Amino acid sequence: SIASENGSMSNYSSASWVNAMHNRGLQVWPLVDDFNKSVDFKALYSSRTARKTMIDTLIKDARAYGYDGINLDLENVKSDYAKDFLQFVRELSVECHKNNIILSTDNYKPEAYNSCYNLKEQSDYVDYAIVMAYDEHYQGSEESGSVSSLEFVKNGVASMVASVPKERVVAALPFYTRLWKESKSKGGKPTSQAYGMSAAETILKSHDTTAKWDDTTGQYFAQYKDGGYTYKIWLEEETSLGKKMDEVAKQKV
Repeated sequence: SIASENGSMSNYSSASWVNAMHNRGLQVWPLVDDFNKSVDFKALYSSRTARKTMIDTLIKDARAYGYDGINLDLENVKSDYAKDFLQFVRELSVECHKNNIILSTDNYKPEAYNSCYNLKEQSDYVDYAIVMAYDEHYQGSEESGSVSSLEFVKNGVASMVASVPKERVVAALPFYTRLWKESKSKGGKPTSQAYGMSAAETILKSHDTTAKWDDTTGQYFAQYKDGGYTYKIWLEEETSLGKKMDEVAKQKV
């Protein structure tokens, strides 16, 4: 996790965990996030020294812990410093490839507002560009809805393939959903809370509610009333994820 604009990072790695995954035949790609809102990211990416500090730290830790890859989950890049962010990706890519480390980036479903991530430029340097095929609706959305409808996944993958060679696109699918809470009498935007798949089904059972299939989203949908509020949920489970995986397979990513 990026901790400051000088390039320092918090490290939550565990050598024993990495070894345990390797013993199961699994690769380990630790994730680097930019979720610390106190960091001046414009200053961070524009500083060659700060970029080098981050890169040196990641490569040193990759050797020490035995990482197979590095995954950049940098979700707060803005257009006014996107060029410097891309320079960081280029510089990290050079060092990763010298050390046989796989480099991947997490990306929003391509839209005009996030075009500064420049997927075509990224694809010249990263091994995999991952499309986060979720958060179609999120906490703060104007209306309740699916986290990841089938059409959203289909369009997200297709948009990625338009900019990145399909053999280097990874579709990331959600193993969670949101329970939405609405009140017509109180007005305002709906609120929501994220739940894992099992927890979501437990909530429905506790309210004696049965979900029904919704062809529009490719998911089971349920709603119930409690305490003057209406609760809505679009579930993720084996059927919805199976349909998403069918779409991923069709697009050969």
